[in-house]
Amino acid sequence: MRSIYFIFYLFLIPTYILFSQPYSSDIIQGRQDDNGRLIINQDTRIEELVNRHITINKDKEGIQGYRIRIFSESGQDARPKATETRAKFYNLFPDIEAYMDYNPPTWRIYVGDFRTRSEALKMQKKISREYPNSFIISDRINFPPLD
Repeated sequence: MRSIYFIFYLFLIPTYILFSQPYSSDIIQGRQDDNGRLIINQDTRIEELVNRHITINKDKEGIQGYRIRIFSESGQDARPKATETRAKFYNLFPDIEAYMDYNPPTWRIYVGDFRTRSEALKMQKKISREYPNSFIISDRINFPPLD
């Protein structure tokens, strides 16, 4: 008798699993018009959320990423030092962008546009020979170039 129950459950469980999965037509609620285009019926709140997301992000430039700060100083001679540091950096690393920032009273130089912290860490190891006090910060970076 036990073997009959065992065989019954052996066939019942796979059958239940097989027929309990929803079909793709159950998930997507839409229909086709006369030209073959798919018309999807969706909640209007979804469209409002997408439009709000577009509006919020339209004013933001770039994406979240990392940069390396190689210079930060305040004082009367901070601006010429920052300009000199940026020029020296371009001579040493011409393929990496350097950004000069002034937030009174401090001048800062940031370098690179790194999408991940590991990319920034690799570059910081190279840069740290010339700029031992450099460190990684989280910042909005420019979009990567399209190839």
